[in-house]
Parts: sequence; C-alpha cells; structure tokens
Amino acid sequence: MKKLYKLQAVTNFLASGLVVNCKVTRVEKVGFNDMEGSIYHVNVKLETIDGYKNKLVTFEINSTYMDDIEEYETIEQYIESLLFSYYVLN
Repeated sequence: MKKLYKLQAVTNFLASGLVVNCKVTRVEKVGFNDMEGSIYHVNVKLETIDGYKNKLVTFEINSTYMDDIEEYETIEQYIESLLFSYYVLN
C-alpha cells in the first residue's frame, strides 16, 4: 500500500525551496461523493536539489478545488499549473 499525502503537505514541500522541477505523471478518478465532488489520486514526480532524493508522491484532491479548470485542456495541465504556483524554478 502506497502512502497517500494531502495536497497541503505537497504544497508545503514545494514551497520549501528544495524542488527544482515538478511533473504530474498520472491522475486517477477514484470516487465521488455529494460533499466533495469527484475525488482524484494524483502522482507527482518531484525533482529536488543536489543532496536530496527525488520523490514520487501521491496525493488526493477533489473537484471542489478545481474552480477554473475550464481554462485548461486536461486535468493534468490544471494540476501542474496549480502546483507550479507554489515553487520557483532554481
């Protein structure tokens, strides 16, 4: 069983300054409920600065966080732009 992170934990790591690149590798719809909408598991490859290990993490996000998704062609592009706003490329 793989570890499932919260979106906030991933964005906190991105904001730490240790990440030089971020790539969404997979988005999987895993369910739906009336309160949160569609629930997705997102795999993200995080490339870190020298001295740290690169990471492949999975986090959960739901469609209530996706207000302006219509501007993007795919959900992967939307999530990448969302995550990009939390870090600056070194």
